[in-house]
Amino acid sequence: MFTDVILAIDVGNSRIKFGLLRPAARGEPQTLPVPVATVAVPINETFDWSSVFELCTVNQAQIERVAVAGANPVAVERIRASWPVPGQCEPRVVNRHTDLGLKISVEFPEQVGIDRLLMAVAADVLRPPDHPAIIVGAGTATTINLVTHTGTFAGGAILPGLELGARSLHQFTALLPLVDIPSLLDAPQIPALGRNTHAAISSGLWYGHLGAIRELISQLSGGSPCQPALYVTGGNGRRLASGLGGDYQFIPDLTLRGLACVAMRSES
Repeated sequence: MFTDVILAIDVGNSRIKFGLLRPAARGEPQTLPVPVATVAVPINETFDWSSVFELCTVNQAQIERVAVAGANPVAVERIRASWPVPGQCEPRVVNRHTDLGLKISVEFPEQVGIDRLLMAVAADVLRPPDHPAIIVGAGTATTINLVTHTGTFAGGAILPGLELGARSLHQFTALLPLVDIPSLLDAPQIPALGRNTHAAISSGLWYGHLGAIRELISQLSGGSPCQPALYVTGGNGRRLASGLGGDYQFIPDLTLRGLACVAMRSES
């Protein structure tokens, strides 16, 4: 028997991620839709929808609804327009902050990246009652965002991600080499004391990133009445969560799961 799933599509700056998610049981608090299967492609690569339908067959899943969102409007429209089954589960584009059912208190809510808001939607479901949540999204950019104890997205901070930092040092200097971030994150240890130029850059990128995140979280937590729940997500999130240690919980696919939450609410 096939299980009904939501197809959530997260269009990022460098890749497009497709996820089949089983809806959370209604009435269960602090429960997010559960990923059944995911596939990602580079954003400029031609995408074959048959790979998604193959995932459905392999996982005995049947698409009930489709939602797409992301930071690249041109790519979002390309995905929507290429949907191969017109009239069936037409993709819903989620591109306005008013679509989310999330309280937002910032100066210009329409300018906040939809990915940051979708992570906040998911964190608002997960956070313990009356506790704030802080979400670290580790992608092309690293974002640190605050959801207050009343469930309001209050803003946050944006800094260059690890790859952007590595490329900047290489491109805007004459002699500094390019550090490969996937290899850096796969290393069992990253020494703080760099004994050559490559190692010194690696140390600065890694520990500088950890230090910036810790300081920002400390600043964002300052006015909270109780300890915030700390969530880390994104392509570099697993290693970052490990490096940050403590109470940081790594949750893969938080943006997809927030988008699936929005899709579920739109049908309730």
